Amino acid sequence: MKNQVIPNRNIRQTLFHKTVCGALVLCLLAACKSAADKTSSGAGIMKTEEIFFASILDHTFRFETLSARLKLEFKSPEKEMSSRAQLKMIYNDRIQLSLQPLLGIEMFRIELTADSVKILDRMNKRFMMESYENIKGKSTVDFNFNNLQALFANNLFIPGEGNLSLVAGQFRRFRMTKDKHSVNLKIKDETGMLYTFTTGEDEILRSISIHDKSEKYTLTWDYSDFQTVDKQRFPFKMEAELTTNDKKQGAVTFTFSPPEINSPLRTDFNIPAGYKQVTFSQIMKLIDKQ
Repeated sequence: MKNQVIPNRNIRQTLFHKTVCGALVLCLLAACKSAADKTSSGAGIMKTEEIFFASILDHTFRFETLSARLKLEFKSPEKEMSSRAQLKMIYNDRIQLSLQPLLGIEMFRIELTADSVKILDRMNKRFMMESYENIKGKSTVDFNFNNLQALFANNLFIPGEGNLSLVAGQFRRFRMTKDKHSVNLKIKDETGMLYTFTTGEDEILRSISIHDKSEKYTLTWDYSDFQTVDKQRFPFKMEAELTTNDKKQGAVTFTFSPPEINSPLRTDFNIPAGYKQVTFSQIMKLIDKQ
C-alpha cells in the first residue's frame, strides 16, 4: 500500500462489551434532542447555553497533523502490562498507533481511517482490514472515526456524527446540568447509548462517560495533566476504563511526551508477504480467550 503524507464470554454480555473490550485491547496492540434549560452564571459558567458552547469550541484543540511518543499501561483484574508507543494523527484522514514493547521494536500497528480499521500483528504474522460498516453490523455502538479522533484530541463531539457546530444549532441536542465546579452535557446516540461530557470551570473537557442502554456497561475516558502545546491546552494523560455493573474490567492509561503538531507526517501500512488475514470476529474471539 502506498504511503500517505501530510480507537464474560457469555454471549448475553452483549456486543457492546465485546466492542469496547476490543477497543481497549486494540489500544494496547495498540440524542436526547430536547432543548436544555438556560443556566444562570456561576464560577466559570457562562450565562447562556450558546455562549457556553461557544466557549467550549474556543478551547477545541486544532491540528492538521499530530505525532507523539506514548507510554501505555493496561490493567485488568488478572494482569498488568505496559508498552512504548508512537501515535500519529492526520486530521480527518487517519490515526495510527505503533506498539513497541521491547527496545523500540514494533510488534503491532493499528490504523484507523475514515472508513476502515487495520491491524498488523507482527508477532503472529497476521493482519486485519475491515470497514466500519461491516463492524457496525456486529456491534451496537454508533461510533465512527471522527468520534475516536475527538477522543484523542480532547474535543466535544456528536455521537455517530462529528465535531460540534454552533451553526447547525447542535448544542440544543445536549441536556445540560451543572454543579458548583463543573457542567455535564448529556446526549444519546441512535442506539440509546448515553454520552456524558464533563467540563471544568475553564470550559475544557475533563471526562467522557459512555453508558449502554441497560446501564450495565460504562466506558470512561478521563483527561488530566494539561500543558500548553502551540498556545493550546492539551492533556498529557488520558485514562480509559471499562466497568461492568460498577466492577472494573480493564483500563488503559496513555501518558504523552510533548506532541509535535502541524509538521509533515508520513504513515504507511505495508503488509509483509506471508501474513495471514483474519477478521474482526476472529480478533474478538482471540481477545475473549486472553
